[in-house]
Formats: sequence, structure tokens, C-alpha cells
Amino acid sequence: MFRSNSNENNNNDSYDDENNKGIFLDSKIEISDETSLIHKSHSNEDDYNGIINNRNGNNNGGNNNSKVTHRRGKHTFTDADKLKMTKFESLDFPIIDNQIFREYIRRTSKLNHILKTFGKWIICFMVGVLVGITAYLVKQSVEFVNEFKFEQSGKFLGDERKFIAFLVYYSINILFGVSASLVIIPVGQIASGSGIPEVKGYLNGIRIPQSMNVKTLVGKLVSLILAYSSGLILGPEGPMIHIGSMLGGAIGQVKSKTLKWYPKVFWKYHNDRDRRDFISTGAAAGVAAAFGAPIGGVLFGFEEASSFWSRQLTWRTFFACLIATFTTNIILQGFDMQIHDYGVLKFGLSNKYLYKYTELVPFALLGVVGGLLGALFVYLNARLSQWRSKFFSNKKIYLRVLEVFILITITSTVLYCCAAFTPCRSKSQANGSNSSIEPINNSSSSSSNSTKIIKLLNNDSGEDIQEDKFITFFCVEGEYNQMAGLSFNSLDAALRLLFSTSTDIFTIPTLAIFSVISFILTTITSGLMLASGLFIPMMLVGATFGRLAGQVIALFVSVDPCIYALVGASAMMAGFSRMTISLAIIMVELTEGTQYMLPVILSVMIAKWVGDIFNESIYEHLMEQKCYPFLQSQPPKSMIKLGVVDIMKTDVVTLHEVERVSKIIEVLKSEQHFHNGFPVIERPRPCDSNKKDIYGNQEYYEDETTYSGLILRNQLICLLYYRIFCHEQPLPQNPRLLGGNPNRRYNQRRFGRPTEYGYAPADSRMTFELMTQSLARHFPPIDKMNLKKDEIETMYIDLRPYMNLSTIVANETYSYSEAYSLFRTIGLRHLPVVNKKNEVVGIVTRKDLL
Repeated sequence: MFRSNSNENNNNDSYDDENNKGIFLDSKIEISDETSLIHKSHSNEDDYNGIINNRNGNNNGGNNNSKVTHRRGKHTFTDADKLKMTKFESLDFPIIDNQIFREYIRRTSKLNHILKTFGKWIICFMVGVLVGITAYLVKQSVEFVNEFKFEQSGKFLGDERKFIAFLVYYSINILFGVSASLVIIPVGQIASGSGIPEVKGYLNGIRIPQSMNVKTLVGKLVSLILAYSSGLILGPEGPMIHIGSMLGGAIGQVKSKTLKWYPKVFWKYHNDRDRRDFISTGAAAGVAAAFGAPIGGVLFGFEEASSFWSRQLTWRTFFACLIATFTTNIILQGFDMQIHDYGVLKFGLSNKYLYKYTELVPFALLGVVGGLLGALFVYLNARLSQWRSKFFSNKKIYLRVLEVFILITITSTVLYCCAAFTPCRSKSQANGSNSSIEPINNSSSSSSNSTKIIKLLNNDSGEDIQEDKFITFFCVEGEYNQMAGLSFNSLDAALRLLFSTSTDIFTIPTLAIFSVISFILTTITSGLMLASGLFIPMMLVGATFGRLAGQVIALFVSVDPCIYALVGASAMMAGFSRMTISLAIIMVELTEGTQYMLPVILSVMIAKWVGDIFNESIYEHLMEQKCYPFLQSQPPKSMIKLGVVDIMKTDVVTLHEVERVSKIIEVLKSEQHFHNGFPVIERPRPCDSNKKDIYGNQEYYEDETTYSGLILRNQLICLLYYRIFCHEQPLPQNPRLLGGNPNRRYNQRRFGRPTEYGYAPADSRMTFELMTQSLARHFPPIDKMNLKKDEIETMYIDLRPYMNLSTIVANETYSYSEAYSLFRTIGLRHLPVVNKKNEVVGIVTRKDLL
């Protein structure tokens, strides 16, 4: 049915058997990537076969009971995992270098290049402004809800009606938490969680459905505001990264497939390559706006989010991060105030207190503990996420909402009871606090916003004095409830208290109890069906444990516990996320503690080293469980001995340079092989038994598979939609050199410019501008294109002007490691494999590398 270069019988299509049915919604196997799933090895060596058997030995016939991997580079995907991968296509990062593109480049002036570059800077400016406004809206919305919640419950706290106050507090949490989960149902579960795995996967070259559209953006934003106000231990930073990336992709493209809106503005950027850069910029701007850390945002995009980076992207990303931070600050503070680098979150440490070099030892130990706790969190949360995916797979979606209801009940009860059963404490016992400070009255007006815990004042000497406000929570005047400052408060306010320079603001038992409670609640909360992040919760856990360690050490020597809180927060963040440079800069910018750079870097590096001993970051595990075909920076060690022939697919569907319309439609509509890339080969030449060459040898031509280029499925659909048809074209003249070895069966091809051999002018109706705009939109099914029967049966399509002439090919002698490096460094989608005669013998895609 199809032209294939495989000489073997393809009767081992094990993916069509009965054991693998039910993985997809319909009965058809949706092979949505470039080639089918059949792997045929060209090597019979025992060591290679042994490696392949070890790779597939635990698959159990496609059983879904895959284990969670905990060691770096040790994961192997089962047959069922590979089937799930087929719904994820690869992005087209490489430029489609065809004849119409080259003609467009030749007629493009220098002014057009300057305007395109200037347009990118304009888009980055718009991304920064919009991300900054979004961060402001999130902050103000959450503060308004928290103010309302604590104000309403505080009315009953003043009358010492603890149970009624709890019911008010609990009811508001339930209202917003359940609403945040219900928002996800019409949008899709892609809008739940932090979204960082989706951002990393897209920037790695994976087209994750619905991850970057308008509906997901709106659902993520609404769910984040509601969830962050629900009293659960979660943060806004991860979702802000996802929101920023979606805004970057939307502004850079100025189109929407969801809304079917395709204006011609910025059509030059309607490609996956430019969209990838704008999404990277948006993700970095989200970090900058959330933390008030423009440099940290750039480093986050470079180190953690993006798999492809350039110097030009660094400049534009830094500009967008600066604009995002400035926009958030100017809206928060107003134009009449002096500009300060406050972001949505800003804690601030006094520079009056420094550390001794002998304290580097406990700082290093905090790094070890942070790495151990981070690895433990990854282990527990990965197991819990796997259990959730299995348990809720065949159940109604509303059970996920019930899970949110139960978790809010547990969280609200535990946190409220911890504060209710904690005895009151006199303010005079908190060393370094100002005795003239009035406590927060929970029943006061809206001016007593509980999230505004720390206020920096300046005395006559110019030194910063930290003014602490304490939550009374049923305590009499002059006393405060230390546990309520952590549990009956917003997370950023609790962090500000933990970073307070008041040495005895918390007792050791309080810190010990809250560190355990916050760790457990963070572990079980992450993974709920609502928008949530982990940065602030893990900072809270780390800061609590770090301050606990600091106060224990303070019993013997004079130290500042707030520095230990900062180091503990940094270590915990590195322990679960494995970030290093960007994390250190974010923590320093977040706390304005540049003098604490050395302890932060020390704890971050040690925490990462310790955590890497046990497992990878939580985001790597989430991508693994979601079966994203993510390519790490280094190839798996278990496969480095393989060659490209051991992983390539041999049932390659090829097309001729000038192909019948009927054949192209047959290939595109095939249900057996759903490919997205087709190698283009030379046209077959007629075999004339009476004709001989100049050496007296009989000319012998067969259905050749000599590689000419590559064309994508979307390009073929575009050519069909606009009816770029032609009649049968003559064969190119003088295709081979005369002379040479008379016994050579295939004479050498004439050397010259690439367009000299087989050059064919493009149809005047199909230009580079039209094809670029067309590839960025949805086309109707082929059956609805109203193609005439005579067009299908008699007309041809000349693929030579539209196929990619500069695709990278691999010889069949390539190693696996080199093929992996090509995909990872260049962002390839297809890698055709040719033999010494330049005949196509296979093709490799990113799923073959896993």
C-alpha cells in the first residue's frame, strides 16, 4: 500500500494486539509522531541484543504498572508508556530551508531584518508589561481574599468564640478551594499543578496539547487566585511561570488556534522557533515578577526552563524581566513613592547582622539536611502522584474535587487547632521586638492586613529597624500567639516572621512542630486538581527548619537565627528542584541579603549534590509519569553502546519528488501509519532492456530510494488545501556523470549547487509568506476540502520547491550518542538514516531515543 524501503515482512506489529487496547479513547492506535512504533535492528551482535533485551525486559507486554524511577538516568519506558507518548508530537525548531524560503531571503532587504529584530524587542516589552500586570492582579486578589477571610473570622476571635471563628475560616477556605478545583474541569487537568513540567517539555521540543492556549491561561489564572486563598499550603510561583510562558507565546504569535483567530500581524514570528524564544522569555518574566528578581528570572530560564539558549535571547529576556519587575513595582507602590525593588514577594533581612566563618560548618550541614528532605519529598510526592493517577484513572472527575475538599478540611483543622492549643506568650519575651508595637487585632478594619507583617522603618542613624506585628489569636493585650503567626496567616507573611531578626519570636518546640506539619501538608497537597506551586511552601519548610537549627545553636553561641532561616530555605529549595545558580540569585534578590551570598551558595550546592544521590528533581519525575518524551542534556547510560541502526524505524513511508495527488491523500489518510515527516526520494526511471550505456552495459534502474529532502505532513495538507497541483513533470536532464568505473552500478551524482540538480520553480500561488501563515493554523479534514475526482486521479504535486533541502541525515554507522546529541543540541524532529549510496534505510525521532 505504501512505498517502503524495508525488505522484511512487517508482520510483527505487536502494538495492534488485544493486550494494548484501551489505552486510547478510541479503538485506533493514534501514532501521532513521525513514524510508527516498529523497531527492527540491523545488528545481530549478542552484546547489542543483550542491551535491547535489558531495555525491554521489564515491559511485561505493555503493562501499565511501571515503577517510579529514583536514580538519575536509570528510567526505562514500558511499551504502554511509549504508546502514551504517541499523543505528543515534536515541534519544528529547525528552519524549513526550501526553495521558497531561499527566494524570500534573497529578496529581503536589510531594513526588513532590522524591523524583524525590532519587533522582537517590542514583543518582549509587551510580555514584560502584561506579566507584571498579571502578577499584580494575582497579589492584590489574594490579599483581598485573605484580608476578608481573617477579618470575618477575627470578629469571632475577639469574642472568644473559637468554634464559630473556625467555621467561618473553614467555610471560606472550602468555598475558594473547591471553586479552584471546579474551574479545572471545563478547562482540563493541564491547567492544574504548577505547569513547570509542561513549560520545560514544550521548550525541549514537545508539543503538549492544550498546554499553551487561551483557555488554559484563563483557567490557570482563576484557579491560582482561588487556590492561593484557600488556606492550603501552596504557592503562586510555579503557576506564574506557566502563565508567563502562555502570555509570551500568545503575544509573540498574535493568533489563537483555540479561538480560530489568525491575523496577519507578526506573521514572521508564526513558527515554532520564535514561539519557543517568546515562551522562554515569558517564563523568565513570570519568575521575575513573582520574586522581584529580574536577574534570577533570566538565570531560571537559562538553567531550568529552556533547553535551547542564545546570546540574543539572553538580552531580550533580561529586558522583559526588567520590565515585568518594574511594572509590578510601579503599580504596587504608585508613582509618588520612591522606587524600591519590591516584587510580589519580598522579605528583606537586616544587614546589621553578619555571620562568622565558623558558621559555614552548620550552614553546610543545613545543605545536607535540605538535600535529604528534598529527596524525601520527591520520593513521597512521586509515589503519591503515581497512586493518584492509578486510583482516579477510571473514576469520575468530581472525585478529584472531593479530594480537594478533604485536604482543605484536614489542613484547616490542623493549622487552626495548632494555633488554638498553643499558649499565649508575652511580647517582651521576643528579644529585639519593639515594645511600642501594637498587636494585630483580627477584628479590626481592612487596614490591618495580615499579610503586611514586616515594615521597615529608618531611624535617625539610617539603620533599618524591623517592626514586627504579632497575631493575638485569643490572647490578651501585650501577648501574642506564636503558632498563629505561622499557621493562621498567609504563607508569605509567615516567611517574613521566620526571617525576622527577633531572636526569640518563636520557641523551639513551636518551630519543630510546624516544620513537621508543613512538610507533611506540602507533600500531600502537591498534585491536587488545582493550580499550585511549590516554591513558597518548600521555602516555608526550609526556613522553619533552618530557624529551628539556628535557635538551637543560639543556646550555646551567639548567632542570628534569621540567617539560618534563609540558608535552610535555600537548601530546601535546592533539595527538591535541583536549581543552583538561579536559585542562589533569586534568594539573594528576594531577601536583599547580598552579604549572605556565600552561605546560600554553599547550602544550595551541597543540597543539590546530596539530592542527586537519591533521585532527580520533582519536575523530572512528573514529566516521567506523564510520559513526556523529554530529552535530558546527556543520553541514558544504559543505551550509549547502541548504534543508530538499533533504534531507528525501518518502515519508512517515502514520497517521490513529483508525486500523484492520490498517493499523497492515501498516505495522509492512512490509519496504519500516521506519520508527520516523509523523506522525499528521487523519481524512478523507466527500465529499457534494449538500451545500454557508453560502456556497453545494460542500463538497469529500479525504484530508487536516493534521498533528496524531507517534507512535513502540514506542508502536504497546505499544498492540497490551496491546490498547488501540476501535470507530470519531465525527469531532470543529465542526472549523472558520464565516465568513471564501467562496473559502477550507480554512477556518481553531478556535483554543483544544490538547486542546479532537479530545480523546479515554485507555483506562483504558494509563497513563503503564505506557507508560513498557513502552517500556523488548523486545516479542515481532507474529505472537506472539496477536491475534484479528476484532480485526485490525474494531477501531481511537485514537492521539490517545498521540501526541506538542508535536513541533517545520519549514516547507518552513526552511534546512538551522536544521534542523541544532534537532537538535543539542534532540536531535530526527524533524522533520516541513509546508507553509503545515500538511500533511505530508516528514520529516527525523539521517541526512538528513549
